Amino acid sequence: METNQNLLEYRKVDIQYGDRKIIQDFSLQMKQGEILGIVGESGSGKSTVIRAAMGLLGDSGKVSGGEILYRGTDMTKVSGEQLRQLRGPELGMIFQNAGASLCPIRTIEEQLYEAVLQHEAVSKEEIRDRALKLFEQLRFTNGKQILKSYPFEFSGGMNQRVGIVLAMVLRPKLLLADEPTSALDVTVQAQVIKEMMKLRELYGTGIAIVTHNISVVNYMADYVAVMHQGKLVEYGTKEEVLNHPQEAYTKKLIGSVLRLKRR
Repeated sequence: METNQNLLEYRKVDIQYGDRKIIQDFSLQMKQGEILGIVGESGSGKSTVIRAAMGLLGDSGKVSGGEILYRGTDMTKVSGEQLRQLRGPELGMIFQNAGASLCPIRTIEEQLYEAVLQHEAVSKEEIRDRALKLFEQLRFTNGKQILKSYPFEFSGGMNQRVGIVLAMVLRPKLLLADEPTSALDVTVQAQVIKEMMKLRELYGTGIAIVTHNISVVNYMADYVAVMHQGKLVEYGTKEEVLNHPQEAYTKKLIGSVLRLKRR
């Protein structure tokens, strides 16, 4: 990839469900290895924006205007088969509840094999070794036991961490994370955040994380996008947006978090 090419770019994107426009004139870009934090109150359109890049808007949702470019390819125009090929080796996704996307009656190892073999002609032994190495790099001490286990045997926090490994085993260039820590307790949140940061260190992964938690963004992000009622109201470096906000809504959003901390 050319160094001056954007990893992900939104160009004047509109998104609607049925006749209702959810996202209006949304534009931003991110480079390889950058971490973008997308913040805003519930219903602001944060999750819709990243789901659109993955083609996960559902039957009633559609990009009704603009372009979503992944490494120069307009994701709104690719075929279903092209999209399937991009998901995994190019674009990874972590959901708010990763455990819900895991099959409860199949081992983690079986689900790992299925995910990789859809995209690569490699042996199960190689897949297993790759996963164990990733577990080790993310400081899991019991990778072999995890692979032999079923999702129902794990806590929600553990399933979330396993979900990160499954999303990263194909080493995607871009990881999209939709509220990945909101359902977790504070201790597990810290583990998940550190593991996601480690992925950038290991693979140069670009990460777009949707969250309502300003503290998470302050720790992780290089750039911050603030959304309100389906519109991008402020966008810039973390330093610019969090320390020197220009828009009244951003000031209110940050101020409310600070007041909660003081009480």
